[in-house]
Amino acid sequence: MAQLYAMNVTPLLDGSWEAMMPQLSHWRQKKVMSLRHGADRARSAAAGWLLDYALTQAGVPKDQRSIRLQPGGKPVLAQGGLHFSLSHAGPWAVCALGESPLGVDVELPRCTLATARRFFAPAETAQVEALPEDARQQALLRLWTGKEAFTKALGQGLSLGLHTFEVQLADTGAALRQSATPLPYRLEEYPLLPSWVCLCTVEPRPALTMVQWHDR
Repeated sequence: MAQLYAMNVTPLLDGSWEAMMPQLSHWRQKKVMSLRHGADRARSAAAGWLLDYALTQAGVPKDQRSIRLQPGGKPVLAQGGLHFSLSHAGPWAVCALGESPLGVDVELPRCTLATARRFFAPAETAQVEALPEDARQQALLRLWTGKEAFTKALGQGLSLGLHTFEVQLADTGAALRQSATPLPYRLEEYPLLPSWVCLCTVEPRPALTMVQWHDR
């Protein structure tokens, strides 16, 4: 069964994220230090720590947590088994863990209608344009996180082409229309203000578990 974890990184922005570094994989440490700004390093470190936390909760031994990159650049556990996905934006870092490939995305409201018109499927742009002005930003946020989550689940990133599949929005949730894989992927949404989280998975919807960092 999939698991979904989130952490508020605001308390780490004073530099205390550095204490996380010894607990992170070598792969994650390199990724953190490749970033220029302290806030970005804090978010990346928090996402890596959440992965370590999730693997501990799942009972994965420390010596089985090494990471390798697939040809498309998606990080996976070198020894197989569980699948994971990480994301961070604004004050949040999130980690999804499951028995099947999955993808998670968290975003702040930053997608514009101009971006949607350029990159999204026409039907998605039409959804947004049909809404009142004050509802469009939220719709764009939901579309963007849904599309990112699906591309991350496939491990193809934005190379898939955001116009090649559709996210359909409703008050009850977001639906996915795609032909890139026979797997019955589904989108699960979680408001995490001021951000939005979307999980793409074939497993039952998990609860969103909030985690606080502690120096173990």
